[in-house]
Amino acid sequence: MATRVTGDPARLSWTTAGAKPVSFAAYTLGALALAGEAAVHLQQYASIFHEVRWIGPLFLANAAASIVTIAGLAYPRTRQLAALAGVVISAVALASLVVSYGHGLFGWQEGGLRAPVAIAVITEVGAVILLSAGLAASTARLDAR
Repeated sequence: MATRVTGDPARLSWTTAGAKPVSFAAYTLGALALAGEAAVHLQQYASIFHEVRWIGPLFLANAAASIVTIAGLAYPRTRQLAALAGVVISAVALASLVVSYGHGLFGWQEGGLRAPVAIAVITEVGAVILLSAGLAASTARLDAR
């Protein structure tokens, strides 16, 4: 249920008045996190996963989806949909990593914590948090209209 904000624009809270710069910054930083995620997945595909059935193509698909999402974040008309896609892409990547440490994922079982895995986790968590914050800030701005 959307809340309608009425009254003097000068008295609006920071949530509505400052939502535009906050959402822009969150989307921009989220796009950078997605770029880092794509870079890690491409590097890992080239060095390890190019020969691993199912996992290798999934790494390429993650990188491609991240790049398309970054392009979508560049345009105001598609920004919210792209942010939602970025959250889903990163959350699925994180969940897949968790599964690969447990029972394995499509025949691949991750063992130990390698530097690329740590970087992937940081960029994926960052993308989820930042893009979600951007969505929340832009939704607050829309509710204020």
